[in-house]
Amino acid sequence: MTAEDLPVPPPAPVSAETRAAIADLDSRWAWAVDRHQYEALREILAPDVTYSGHHGELRGAETVIASYRARTGTRTTRHGLGNQVLGQVDETTVRGISTWHNFASNDPSPGVPQVYLIADFADTYVRLESGWRLGERVIRGVFRDPRLAPDAVPGPMMNGGDLRG
Repeated sequence: MTAEDLPVPPPAPVSAETRAAIADLDSRWAWAVDRHQYEALREILAPDVTYSGHHGELRGAETVIASYRARTGTRTTRHGLGNQVLGQVDETTVRGISTWHNFASNDPSPGVPQVYLIADFADTYVRLESGWRLGERVIRGVFRDPRLAPDAVPGPMMNGGDLRG
């Protein structure tokens, strides 16, 4: 699947309240990843989340969190989101597509900002008793600088196929 093949959300409108909750969820995801506060992902990811991109797929929140924790080396990132389109599927499901950018450095003292990745995301958000959570995230890189990729770790994300940003 290429970035152009990502599904477009249904044209059904999303309430302002739901849109705000999902925007907050995505922002909290970016801050948790950028600050290496991976425990916070438990309040963002559905327990049975599917997370895929570049060269791998992870299933389950604990697996995703373990994948982030397994990262080695020094890494500074800042994620940003744009062009988000959301569509209501049913009372407990919203689908979205968006473009994310990721500035990254593997140096102890980041210097001039460098864009590691610009990617299209196809997300499915699910409403649980505890609120909206990310149920599925499919990441398709559009532009990518492999020199800025995170250090490889064992598992499905090896060899520069890291989808963790």
